[in-house]
Amino acid sequence: MQNYLDRIINDSPFQHLEDYWDKFKPVAFAIFDDKNVFLFNHPKCKEEPYTKLVKTDEFLACTCILFEGIPTAIVDTSLYDSFEDIYSLLVHESFHVFQYLFEEGRFPNEILGFSYPIDFNNIQLRILERQKLFEAYKATDLIEKCLKINEFITFREKRMELFLEYVEYENLIETIEGPAFYVEYQALKDVSLSKENLINKYIEQLLDNNSSQTNIRSSCYNSGLFICLLLDEISDDWKLDFTKSNLDLYHFFREIYSDYNPIELIISDNSEEVFEIMNIAQKKKLRAFNHFNNTEGIKLTISGAIKIVGFDPMNVTQLDMTALHHNFVSISIINNEFFIDIPVFTTFENNFRDVQSVELFLNEPPINIGNQFIIKGIGEFEGTIISKNPTSIHIAV
Repeated sequence: MQNYLDRIINDSPFQHLEDYWDKFKPVAFAIFDDKNVFLFNHPKCKEEPYTKLVKTDEFLACTCILFEGIPTAIVDTSLYDSFEDIYSLLVHESFHVFQYLFEEGRFPNEILGFSYPIDFNNIQLRILERQKLFEAYKATDLIEKCLKINEFITFREKRMELFLEYVEYENLIETIEGPAFYVEYQALKDVSLSKENLINKYIEQLLDNNSSQTNIRSSCYNSGLFICLLLDEISDDWKLDFTKSNLDLYHFFREIYSDYNPIELIISDNSEEVFEIMNIAQKKKLRAFNHFNNTEGIKLTISGAIKIVGFDPMNVTQLDMTALHHNFVSISIINNEFFIDIPVFTTFENNFRDVQSVELFLNEPPINIGNQFIIKGIGEFEGTIISKNPTSIHIAV
Protein backbone atom coordinates (compact mmCIF):
# COMPACT_ATOMS: atom_id res chain seq x y z
CA MET A 1 0.00 0.00 0.00
CA GLN A 2 2.84 2.41 0.79
CA ASN A 3 4.15 2.11 -2.76
CA TYR A 4 0.76 3.13 -4.11
CA LEU A 5 0.62 6.11 -1.75
CA ASP A 6 4.11 7.25 -2.76
CA ARG A 7 3.33 7.10 -6.46
CA ILE A 8 0.04 8.98 -6.08
CA ILE A 9 1.75 11.72 -4.05
CA ASN A 10 5.08 11.99 -5.89
CA ASP A 11 4.13 11.23 -9.49
CA SER A 12 0.91 13.29 -9.38
CA PRO A 13 -0.72 11.23 -12.15
CA PHE A 14 -4.12 12.78 -11.47
CA GLN A 15 -2.89 16.09 -12.92
CA HIS A 16 -3.31 14.55 -16.38
CA LEU A 17 -7.05 13.96 -16.26
CA GLU A 18 -7.92 16.80 -18.62
CA ASP A 19 -5.68 15.15 -21.21
CA TYR A 20 -8.08 12.21 -21.13
CA TRP A 21 -11.35 14.15 -21.30
CA ASP A 22 -12.29 17.86 -21.54
CA LYS A 23 -12.89 19.53 -18.16
CA PHE A 24 -12.11 16.27 -16.31
CA LYS A 25 -10.37 17.39 -13.11
CA PRO A 26 -9.26 15.59 -9.91
CA VAL A 27 -12.03 14.69 -7.49
CA ALA A 28 -12.14 13.10 -4.05
CA PHE A 29 -10.90 9.50 -4.15
CA ALA A 30 -9.78 6.72 -1.83
CA ILE A 31 -7.85 3.47 -1.95
CA PHE A 32 -8.41 0.87 0.73
CA ASP A 33 -7.71 -2.67 1.87
CA ASP A 34 -9.41 -4.80 4.51
CA LYS A 35 -8.17 -2.57 7.36
CA ASN A 36 -7.42 0.97 6.22
CA VAL A 37 -8.72 3.69 3.92
CA PHE A 38 -6.47 6.39 2.44
CA LEU A 39 -8.55 9.37 1.37
CA PHE A 40 -7.37 12.12 -1.04
CA ASN A 41 -8.74 15.47 -2.29
CA HIS A 42 -11.50 15.42 0.30
CA PRO A 43 -12.36 18.20 2.80
CA LYS A 44 -11.60 15.69 5.54
CA CYS A 45 -7.92 15.78 4.47
CA LYS A 46 -7.69 19.48 5.38
CA GLU A 47 -4.20 20.62 4.33
CA GLU A 48 -2.63 17.16 4.21
CA PRO A 49 -2.04 15.13 0.99
CA TYR A 50 -4.30 12.41 2.38
CA THR A 51 -5.90 11.17 5.56
CA LYS A 52 -5.92 7.63 6.91
CA LEU A 53 -9.19 6.14 8.16
CA VAL A 54 -10.26 2.81 9.60
CA LYS A 55 -12.18 0.87 6.96
CA THR A 56 -15.96 0.83 7.32
CA ASP A 57 -18.77 -0.79 5.33
CA GLU A 58 -19.07 2.40 3.25
CA PHE A 59 -15.93 1.32 1.42
CA LEU A 60 -16.95 -1.72 -0.60
CA ALA A 61 -15.83 -2.73 -4.13
CA CYS A 62 -14.69 -0.29 -6.81
CA THR A 63 -17.29 2.40 -7.32
CA CYS A 64 -18.12 5.97 -6.37
CA ILE A 65 -19.93 6.89 -3.16
CA LEU A 66 -21.09 9.94 -1.27
CA PHE A 67 -18.63 10.05 1.63
CA GLU A 68 -19.70 12.67 4.18
CA GLY A 69 -21.69 14.34 1.43
CA ILE A 70 -18.80 14.47 -1.07
CA PRO A 71 -18.87 12.29 -4.23
CA THR A 72 -15.79 10.08 -3.90
CA ALA A 73 -14.21 7.46 -6.18
CA ILE A 74 -13.03 4.34 -4.33
CA VAL A 75 -10.93 1.32 -5.32
CA ASP A 76 -10.24 -1.84 -3.33
CA THR A 77 -6.49 -2.42 -3.76
CA SER A 78 -6.77 -6.06 -2.67
CA LEU A 79 -8.41 -6.83 -6.04
CA TYR A 80 -5.41 -5.73 -8.12
CA ASP A 81 -1.70 -6.45 -8.30
CA SER A 82 -0.24 -3.30 -9.84
CA PHE A 83 -0.32 0.47 -9.49
CA GLU A 84 -1.17 0.73 -13.19
CA ASP A 85 -4.40 -1.22 -12.70
CA ILE A 86 -5.31 0.64 -9.51
CA TYR A 87 -4.63 4.05 -11.07
CA SER A 88 -6.64 3.29 -14.22
CA LEU A 89 -9.56 2.06 -12.08
CA LEU A 90 -9.38 5.20 -9.94
CA VAL A 91 -9.58 7.26 -13.12
CA HIS A 92 -12.55 5.17 -14.26
CA GLU A 93 -14.43 5.70 -11.00
CA SER A 94 -13.37 9.36 -10.84
CA PHE A 95 -15.00 9.79 -14.23
CA HIS A 96 -18.27 8.59 -12.74
CA VAL A 97 -17.89 11.34 -10.13
CA PHE A 98 -17.26 13.76 -13.02
CA GLN A 99 -20.51 12.55 -14.63
CA TYR A 100 -22.33 13.05 -11.33
CA LEU A 101 -21.02 16.60 -11.01
CA PHE A 102 -22.11 17.33 -14.59
CA GLU A 103 -25.57 16.04 -13.60
CA GLU A 104 -25.47 13.15 -16.05
CA GLY A 105 -28.97 11.81 -16.54
CA ARG A 106 -28.67 9.23 -19.31
CA PHE A 107 -28.92 6.21 -17.03
CA PRO A 108 -30.45 2.86 -17.97
CA ASN A 109 -33.17 0.92 -16.23
CA GLU A 110 -30.87 -1.63 -14.60
CA ILE A 111 -33.67 -4.14 -14.15
CA LEU A 112 -33.73 -4.67 -17.92
CA GLY A 113 -30.24 -6.11 -17.59
CA PHE A 114 -31.49 -8.89 -15.33
CA SER A 115 -34.46 -9.74 -17.54
CA TYR A 116 -32.46 -9.54 -20.77
CA PRO A 117 -33.80 -12.34 -23.02
CA ILE A 118 -31.76 -15.35 -24.09
CA ASP A 119 -32.94 -15.00 -27.69
CA PHE A 120 -31.40 -16.69 -30.73
CA ASN A 121 -31.87 -13.80 -33.19
CA ASN A 122 -30.54 -11.17 -30.80
CA ILE A 123 -27.46 -13.18 -29.90
CA GLN A 124 -26.72 -14.00 -33.54
CA LEU A 125 -27.00 -10.37 -34.67
CA ARG A 126 -25.14 -9.04 -31.62
CA ILE A 127 -22.12 -11.29 -32.24
CA LEU A 128 -21.87 -10.05 -35.84
CA GLU A 129 -22.45 -6.43 -34.78
CA ARG A 130 -19.57 -6.48 -32.31
CA GLN A 131 -17.30 -8.08 -34.93
CA LYS A 132 -18.11 -5.22 -37.34
CA LEU A 133 -17.39 -2.66 -34.62
CA PHE A 134 -13.95 -4.19 -34.10
CA GLU A 135 -13.28 -4.33 -37.84
CA ALA A 136 -14.26 -0.65 -38.12
CA TYR A 137 -11.78 0.24 -35.37
CA LYS A 138 -9.03 -1.89 -36.92
CA ALA A 139 -9.45 -0.71 -40.53
CA THR A 140 -6.81 1.74 -41.76
CA ASP A 141 -8.17 2.25 -45.27
CA LEU A 142 -10.84 4.98 -45.24
CA ILE A 143 -13.20 3.20 -47.66
CA GLU A 144 -12.98 -0.04 -45.68
CA LYS A 145 -13.48 1.83 -42.39
CA CYS A 146 -16.63 3.50 -43.72
CA LEU A 147 -17.94 0.13 -44.95
CA LYS A 148 -17.38 -1.50 -41.58
CA ILE A 149 -18.99 1.40 -39.70
CA ASN A 150 -22.00 1.14 -42.00
CA GLU A 151 -22.20 -2.59 -41.30
CA PHE A 152 -21.97 -2.00 -37.55
CA ILE A 153 -24.73 0.62 -37.65
CA THR A 154 -26.97 -1.54 -39.85
CA PHE A 155 -26.70 -4.46 -37.42
CA ARG A 156 -27.44 -2.18 -34.46
CA GLU A 157 -30.44 -0.66 -36.22
CA LYS A 158 -31.80 -4.11 -37.04
CA ARG A 159 -31.53 -5.16 -33.40
CA MET A 160 -33.27 -1.96 -32.32
CA GLU A 161 -36.07 -2.81 -34.72
CA LEU A 162 -36.47 -6.26 -33.14
CA PHE A 163 -35.49 -5.70 -29.49
CA LEU A 164 -35.87 -1.96 -28.95
CA GLU A 165 -36.21 -1.89 -25.15
CA TYR A 166 -33.18 -4.08 -24.55
CA VAL A 167 -30.93 -2.46 -27.16
CA GLU A 168 -31.79 0.95 -25.69
CA TYR A 169 -30.63 -0.49 -22.36
CA GLU A 170 -27.31 -1.38 -24.04
CA ASN A 171 -27.11 2.10 -25.58
CA LEU A 172 -27.42 3.71 -22.17
CA ILE A 173 -24.91 1.38 -20.49
CA GLU A 174 -22.47 2.30 -23.29
CA THR A 175 -23.25 5.97 -22.62
CA ILE A 176 -22.30 5.79 -18.95
CA GLU A 177 -19.58 3.14 -18.96
CA GLY A 178 -18.06 3.48 -22.45
CA PRO A 179 -16.47 6.88 -21.72
CA ALA A 180 -15.36 5.62 -18.28
CA PHE A 181 -13.64 2.68 -19.99
CA TYR A 182 -12.19 5.17 -22.49
CA VAL A 183 -10.52 7.31 -19.81
CA GLU A 184 -9.44 4.14 -18.00
CA TYR A 185 -7.66 3.03 -21.18
CA GLN A 186 -6.06 6.48 -21.61
CA ALA A 187 -4.84 6.36 -17.99
CA LEU A 188 -3.43 2.87 -18.47
CA LYS A 189 -1.49 4.05 -21.53
CA ASP A 190 -0.24 7.03 -19.55
CA VAL A 191 1.39 5.09 -16.70
CA SER A 192 2.28 1.74 -18.30
CA LEU A 193 5.86 1.14 -19.36
CA SER A 194 4.80 -1.06 -22.28
CA LYS A 195 2.06 0.67 -24.29
CA GLU A 196 1.95 -1.41 -27.47
CA ASN A 197 -0.51 -4.16 -26.57
CA LEU A 198 -2.66 -2.48 -23.92
CA ILE A 199 -5.70 -2.38 -26.21
CA ASN A 200 -5.58 -6.15 -26.66
CA LYS A 201 -7.37 -7.00 -23.40
CA TYR A 202 -10.24 -4.72 -24.41
CA ILE A 203 -10.36 -6.30 -27.87
CA GLU A 204 -10.46 -9.77 -26.32
CA GLN A 205 -13.36 -8.72 -24.11
CA LEU A 206 -15.22 -7.20 -27.07
CA LEU A 207 -14.87 -10.35 -29.17
CA ASP A 208 -15.41 -12.95 -26.44
CA ASN A 209 -18.82 -14.07 -27.72
CA ASN A 210 -19.64 -16.30 -24.78
CA SER A 211 -18.83 -13.71 -22.12
CA SER A 212 -20.40 -10.89 -24.15
CA GLN A 213 -23.75 -12.65 -24.30
CA THR A 214 -23.79 -13.98 -20.73
CA ASN A 215 -22.55 -10.73 -19.14
CA ILE A 216 -24.57 -8.16 -21.07
CA ARG A 217 -23.95 -5.16 -18.83
CA SER A 218 -20.16 -5.42 -18.63
CA SER A 219 -19.92 -6.28 -22.34
CA CYS A 220 -21.36 -2.84 -23.14
CA TYR A 221 -18.34 -1.21 -21.48
CA ASN A 222 -16.18 -2.53 -24.31
CA SER A 223 -18.51 -1.68 -27.17
CA GLY A 224 -18.83 1.82 -25.65
CA LEU A 225 -15.04 2.13 -25.52
CA PHE A 226 -14.63 1.26 -29.20
CA ILE A 227 -17.39 3.69 -30.22
CA CYS A 228 -15.41 6.35 -28.33
CA LEU A 229 -12.22 5.36 -30.15
CA LEU A 230 -14.04 5.67 -33.50
CA LEU A 231 -15.28 9.11 -32.45
CA ASP A 232 -11.65 10.11 -31.86
CA GLU A 233 -11.00 9.38 -35.54
CA ILE A 234 -14.06 11.32 -36.73
CA SER A 235 -14.02 14.42 -34.55
CA ASP A 236 -11.35 16.28 -32.56
CA ASP A 237 -13.70 17.96 -30.09
CA TRP A 238 -16.49 15.46 -29.56
CA LYS A 239 -15.97 14.87 -25.84
CA LEU A 240 -17.32 18.14 -24.44
CA ASP A 241 -20.17 18.10 -26.95
CA PHE A 242 -21.07 14.59 -25.83
CA THR A 243 -20.91 15.54 -22.15
CA LYS A 244 -23.47 18.28 -22.82
CA SER A 245 -25.59 16.16 -25.18
CA ASN A 246 -28.91 14.50 -24.41
CA LEU A 247 -28.19 11.72 -26.92
CA ASP A 248 -26.94 8.32 -25.87
CA LEU A 249 -23.44 7.42 -27.10
CA TYR A 250 -24.60 5.36 -30.07
CA HIS A 251 -27.01 8.01 -31.38
CA PHE A 252 -24.42 10.73 -30.76
CA PHE A 253 -22.03 8.68 -32.91
CA ARG A 254 -24.74 8.32 -35.57
CA GLU A 255 -25.18 12.11 -35.59
CA ILE A 256 -21.44 12.80 -35.88
CA TYR A 257 -20.87 10.13 -38.53
CA SER A 258 -22.52 11.68 -41.60
CA ASP A 259 -21.62 9.01 -44.19
CA TYR A 260 -24.03 6.28 -43.09
CA ASN A 261 -25.75 4.29 -45.80
CA PRO A 262 -27.76 1.18 -44.90
CA ILE A 263 -26.37 -2.03 -46.34
CA GLU A 264 -27.82 -5.44 -46.97
CA LEU A 265 -27.28 -7.62 -43.94
CA ILE A 266 -25.22 -10.73 -44.58
CA ILE A 267 -25.79 -13.09 -41.66
CA SER A 268 -23.20 -15.82 -41.53
CA ASP A 269 -24.27 -19.21 -40.23
CA ASN A 270 -23.17 -19.10 -36.60
CA SER A 271 -26.22 -20.99 -35.33
CA GLU A 272 -24.18 -23.74 -33.67
CA GLU A 273 -22.25 -21.18 -31.63
CA VAL A 274 -25.45 -19.27 -30.78
CA PHE A 275 -27.24 -22.39 -29.49
CA GLU A 276 -24.17 -23.25 -27.42
CA ILE A 277 -24.14 -19.75 -25.91
CA MET A 278 -27.87 -19.98 -25.13
CA ASN A 279 -27.29 -23.29 -23.37
CA ILE A 280 -24.33 -21.91 -21.41
CA ALA A 281 -26.30 -18.82 -20.36
CA GLN A 282 -29.21 -20.89 -19.05
CA LYS A 283 -26.91 -23.32 -17.25
CA LYS A 284 -24.99 -20.43 -15.69
CA LYS A 285 -28.18 -19.09 -14.14
CA LEU A 286 -29.26 -22.49 -12.84
CA ARG A 287 -25.79 -23.15 -11.45
CA ALA A 288 -25.84 -19.87 -9.51
CA PHE A 289 -29.17 -20.73 -7.85
CA ASN A 290 -28.11 -24.29 -7.09
CA HIS A 291 -24.90 -23.03 -5.51
CA PHE A 292 -26.90 -20.67 -3.29
CA ASN A 293 -29.31 -23.42 -2.23
CA ASN A 294 -26.35 -25.59 -1.20
CA THR A 295 -24.90 -22.91 1.09
CA GLU A 296 -24.08 -24.12 4.58
CA GLY A 297 -25.82 -22.55 7.54
CA ILE A 298 -29.28 -21.77 8.86
CA LYS A 299 -31.68 -20.72 6.13
CA LEU A 300 -33.61 -17.58 7.10
CA THR A 301 -36.73 -16.66 5.14
CA ILE A 302 -38.39 -13.29 5.72
CA SER A 303 -41.73 -12.69 3.99
CA GLY A 304 -43.99 -9.67 3.89
CA ALA A 305 -43.85 -6.07 2.66
CA ILE A 306 -40.17 -5.76 1.76
CA LYS A 307 -38.60 -3.31 -0.68
CA ILE A 308 -35.16 -3.35 -2.29
CA VAL A 309 -33.55 0.07 -1.89
CA GLY A 310 -30.03 -0.72 -3.09
CA PHE A 311 -28.32 -3.44 -5.10
CA ASP A 312 -25.26 -4.19 -7.23
CA PRO A 313 -26.40 -4.33 -10.89
CA MET A 314 -23.22 -6.14 -11.88
CA ASN A 315 -23.97 -9.07 -9.58
CA VAL A 316 -27.61 -10.04 -9.86
CA THR A 317 -28.95 -13.17 -11.56
CA GLN A 318 -32.65 -13.27 -12.41
CA LEU A 319 -34.60 -16.40 -13.27
CA ASP A 320 -38.32 -15.96 -13.88
CA MET A 321 -39.73 -14.07 -10.86
CA THR A 322 -36.75 -14.71 -8.60
CA ALA A 323 -33.40 -12.96 -8.25
CA LEU A 324 -30.11 -13.82 -6.62
CA HIS A 325 -28.03 -10.93 -5.28
CA HIS A 326 -24.52 -12.36 -5.20
CA ASN A 327 -22.66 -9.65 -3.25
CA PHE A 328 -25.02 -7.45 -1.29
CA VAL A 329 -28.46 -5.88 -1.18
CA SER A 330 -30.15 -3.19 0.93
CA ILE A 331 -33.75 -3.84 1.90
CA SER A 332 -36.41 -1.84 3.71
CA ILE A 333 -38.71 -3.53 6.24
CA ILE A 334 -41.34 -1.32 7.89
CA ASN A 335 -39.33 1.83 7.06
CA ASN A 336 -36.11 0.40 8.51
CA GLU A 337 -33.21 -0.19 6.15
CA PHE A 338 -30.91 -3.22 6.38
CA PHE A 339 -27.64 -3.76 4.50
CA ILE A 340 -26.90 -7.45 3.84
CA ASP A 341 -23.44 -8.18 2.44
CA ILE A 342 -23.90 -11.91 1.77
CA PRO A 343 -25.82 -13.65 -1.06
CA VAL A 344 -29.58 -13.05 -0.86
CA PHE A 345 -32.39 -14.73 -2.81
CA THR A 346 -35.59 -12.76 -3.48
CA THR A 347 -38.99 -13.55 -4.97
CA PHE A 348 -41.35 -11.01 -6.53
CA GLU A 349 -44.47 -10.80 -8.74
CA ASN A 350 -44.46 -7.65 -10.86
CA ASN A 351 -41.79 -5.30 -9.59
CA PHE A 352 -38.20 -6.44 -9.02
CA ARG A 353 -37.89 -4.02 -6.09
CA ASP A 354 -41.14 -5.00 -4.34
CA VAL A 355 -40.27 -8.45 -3.06
CA GLN A 356 -42.48 -11.02 -1.41
CA SER A 357 -39.67 -12.80 0.42
CA VAL A 358 -35.94 -12.85 0.96
CA GLU A 359 -33.78 -15.84 1.83
CA LEU A 360 -30.24 -15.93 3.22
CA PHE A 361 -28.04 -18.30 5.16
CA LEU A 362 -26.77 -17.43 8.65
CA ASN A 363 -24.02 -18.92 10.81
CA GLU A 364 -26.24 -18.65 13.87
CA PRO A 365 -30.01 -18.18 14.34
CA PRO A 366 -31.53 -14.74 15.00
CA ILE A 367 -31.92 -13.74 18.63
CA ASN A 368 -35.66 -13.77 19.41
CA ILE A 369 -37.14 -11.70 22.25
CA GLY A 370 -40.93 -11.56 22.04
CA ASN A 371 -41.72 -10.27 18.57
CA GLN A 372 -38.23 -8.76 18.15
CA PHE A 373 -35.57 -10.46 16.03
CA ILE A 374 -31.90 -9.48 16.05
CA ILE A 375 -29.63 -10.72 13.26
CA LYS A 376 -25.93 -10.32 14.00
CA GLY A 377 -24.31 -7.91 11.58
CA ILE A 378 -27.61 -6.96 9.95
CA GLY A 379 -30.00 -5.44 12.47
CA GLU A 380 -33.24 -5.73 14.42
CA PHE A 381 -36.84 -5.93 13.22
CA GLU A 382 -40.30 -7.05 14.37
CA GLY A 383 -41.95 -10.21 13.09
CA THR A 384 -43.79 -13.43 13.72
CA ILE A 385 -42.35 -16.94 13.46
CA ILE A 386 -44.17 -18.97 10.80
CA SER A 387 -42.01 -22.09 11.08
CA LYS A 388 -38.78 -23.09 12.77
CA ASN A 389 -36.44 -26.09 12.92
CA PRO A 390 -32.69 -26.55 13.54
CA THR A 391 -31.74 -25.72 9.91
CA SER A 392 -34.30 -23.06 8.92
CA ILE A 393 -36.57 -20.35 10.23
CA HIS A 394 -39.36 -18.44 8.49
CA ILE A 395 -40.39 -15.03 9.84
CA ALA A 396 -43.30 -12.90 8.57
CA VAL A 397 -43.04 -9.10 8.88
